[in-house]
Amino acid sequence: MHGKLTVRNCHPQEPRDAAAYERLKEGAVFAHLLSRPGYRVNENLFFAEADGVIVGYVNVLPERGIGRVILEYGASSSDRLETVLGELLKCALKRAKELGARVAHLSIPSAEAAQAEALSNLEFKAVRRFYELGLDVSSVNLEAVDQRDLVYRYLKAGEDDLLARIENRCFSGTWGFNPNTAEYIGWELSTRGDCPDDVILALSEGKPIGYCWTEAQCGRDSSTGRSKGRIYMLGVDPSYREKGIGRGLLEAGLLHLKNKGREIIDITVDSQNVAAVTLYRSLGFQPYGETVWYEKAVH
Repeated sequence: MHGKLTVRNCHPQEPRDAAAYERLKEGAVFAHLLSRPGYRVNENLFFAEADGVIVGYVNVLPERGIGRVILEYGASSSDRLETVLGELLKCALKRAKELGARVAHLSIPSAEAAQAEALSNLEFKAVRRFYELGLDVSSVNLEAVDQRDLVYRYLKAGEDDLLARIENRCFSGTWGFNPNTAEYIGWELSTRGDCPDDVILALSEGKPIGYCWTEAQCGRDSSTGRSKGRIYMLGVDPSYREKGIGRGLLEAGLLHLKNKGREIIDITVDSQNVAAVTLYRSLGFQPYGETVWYEKAVH
């Protein structure tokens, strides 16, 4: 890559950006963001360009509830990686300041040494490590757990506010958790297959005290071709923890995915959440990857 590097807003309606924008939309992660509440492509997506060729992008995702933005980026080659990232992230941090954010976060696989070095040189600090775990669900004994005062049921259509409230109780104060609204939960459900019955609620005396949000539409494992599912979120109200409820919900979620024909189940967990890591490993989940989150203050 040669020539002067410039960073500018993406304008999907203009011919020079249309093709690159369409390629981004082909990615499952980016595509569903287009309908995210409050997201504006023209304001939050930026392209890096050299000699009339788009060589990178950065996407700015605001999470106003905790005063942060999440940055997602990509570069077309390793040539001048740090230069491209530096210009993209400089622009993204300016946008973050406009949005009132105090901090910016981004994540990369732990194996990406070149990106890690570039981010360090750009004064991003590694602050959190998440494990990617996988499980062959056929190897797990999913017998019912004896919880006589507990009832499980599926989420129903129109219960977005109920799920938002229990999720906020379960994860309030957790690192990186942005308090949710019914509107946001509705959007998440719609982008994850629009299947309320993929969410299992645990109730005590009719009150939701925890949930397991599963994803059944995760394609196939690239190496074996086996069908995949995912435990997207698992939470228990702080007042009801250390009673085996999390394990019961996890087993219910795994059984749900197994009954849908899923064979390999993935989950992501914060390495500092020792209780969750211990639970998943006790059921046979094995690590296969790590993601590192980086942070930089917005000035």
